[in-house]
Amino acid sequence: MTPPGSSKRGRGRIELQMTPMIDIVFNLVIFFILMPSFQSTEGYLPTNLPGGGRTGPEPPQRPAHRVDLRHVEPWAEHRDEVRIVLNSEELPGYSALRERLRDARRSLPGSPVQAAAAVVIAPDQVVQHRHVVAAFDAAIDAGFKDIRFTVPK
Repeated sequence: MTPPGSSKRGRGRIELQMTPMIDIVFNLVIFFILMPSFQSTEGYLPTNLPGGGRTGPEPPQRPAHRVDLRHVEPWAEHRDEVRIVLNSEELPGYSALRERLRDARRSLPGSPVQAAAAVVIAPDQVVQHRHVVAAFDAAIDAGFKDIRFTVPK
């Protein structure tokens, strides 16, 4: 018999279970190693945005195709309607823009400067963002790599 006031619980040896702790530590290490690769850049467009004063020599002039996106007057029936103008020629829609840009890309001579022609997208200040993205997609689909934007006035 055990004397009164003593218990059997406090006399045993305490052991730490290391296996679950090691599993958790390895899971945390893997999580923190892999976590940065899951991060995506929101709204990333691989373009050359206009910047402040450039220094250094000017790059050679490349032929540019100008895409003007002009907002139809706000009092018109369709407020989000846009006029698409490529090199001063009005086009009926983005599929026509895509085809004209493809034709322009195919007709470029083989010199490196000419082959790297630019597309300049010039939206009005009130043009919706989806129209600018649609023009950008049309230029990418046509095979252009150098796509620039102008600052709306």
